[in-house]
Amino acid sequence: MAKIKEVSVEVAYLKSLPNYENVRLTAGAVVNVEEGDKTQDVYGRAWDMAGREIENQLELFKTEDKGKAKKGLK
Repeated sequence: MAKIKEVSVEVAYLKSLPNYENVRLTAGAVVNVEEGDKTQDVYGRAWDMAGREIENQLELFKTEDKGKAKKGLK
């Protein structure tokens, strides 16, 4: 049986903005599988990391922008 050395996940979220605009937020993670790790646990950690990053990106669009400058992604 082949040994898994790393796992990779990626998530995308499409958010609707005013004026019929959308923004696609994406995040991913590649995590090494160490000796003794369960693959499912490593996947869980990777999904948690990607999910937290999407949440952080969504925070950029929660406050109302009253200025003329557009919000952008990091």
